[in-house]
Amino acid sequence: MARVTAARVFSTAGLPAEQRVALWERHNARALVGLSCKTIDDAPLSATERNLPLPRLHVAHVSGSPHLVERGAREISDRPTGSAVLYIATAGEAFFYSTGGTRVLRPGQAVLCDADRPFARGFSHGLKEFVLKIPHGALQELTGSTLAQPEFFDLADGAAADTVRALTRLMRAAIDEPTDGSRTEQQALGLLAALLTGGASTHLDTAKAVIELHLRDPNLSAARVADRIGISERQLCRVFNRAGLSVARHILDRRLELARELLESSRTARCSIAEIARDCGFVSPSHFTRTFKRRYDTTPAQLRTASQLRRRSASPEDGFSSNYPDISDIDHG
Repeated sequence: MARVTAARVFSTAGLPAEQRVALWERHNARALVGLSCKTIDDAPLSATERNLPLPRLHVAHVSGSPHLVERGAREISDRPTGSAVLYIATAGEAFFYSTGGTRVLRPGQAVLCDADRPFARGFSHGLKEFVLKIPHGALQELTGSTLAQPEFFDLADGAAADTVRALTRLMRAAIDEPTDGSRTEQQALGLLAALLTGGASTHLDTAKAVIELHLRDPNLSAARVADRIGISERQLCRVFNRAGLSVARHILDRRLELARELLESSRTARCSIAEIARDCGFVSPSHFTRTFKRRYDTTPAQLRTASQLRRRSASPEDGFSSNYPDISDIDHG
């Protein structure tokens, strides 16, 4: 049975202004990466972090007001991570400083760095970003090497941009709703492989990333996927065949899986089944219902009703309880 996990949330909202930085540092040291933090112009820090630990990886979504962070020798010695970190900017503008120099990151750009090598980051206009923490061992398995210097991704149009957008969408979905952690991790590792190594060996992962990003397009086809990643349709079909798959079948399977997630989600409870069918790339609600029943041995309406009944009967105590610092950790003097 799939192990479902949910995100943990920590926010400085409601905390005494003079203790926010210390508690934010404490939280990050426990949950993600230990950093020293300093606000700009001594303004109170306003920040929120949602953390989702997976079996090996760790996903986070971070937002915050203008501030500076540093991971220096002391932080590395006190809290070694044994990991690399991928930061994907979605809002704001940040500088990234390391021994390799300084770069400015804007929304849609990303940097992968070793969390156990010194770096500093600054957010003069605040930030919103997704973070993926990857153990050194997992990175070695993906790329066959260690990360000597930070790698930057300037996400111009193309397959690399599709891969990062698909990875961002995967992380957002996993944080927003309880998720199958093992499946999410496998999808994330495949997307990382496509992003970091490139080449023919990752055509399958790159194609899957393109499919994830364009899954809602009813005109999505093997020809369009092949064109997007720069190979022929015949070559793409051979890549999928070697993995025991077909492009058309993979697209259909992913559409059905997405539809099931939407039908079971409380966020889309007000959407009609026809709207969900259309949002998953099905041009006909009746075809969607027939295909869905063949796959899951139940109709979309029956699945939705069963999910609603489960939510209504769930005990309030079933909610997630965070282990991270909360208001009870504050020294009120």
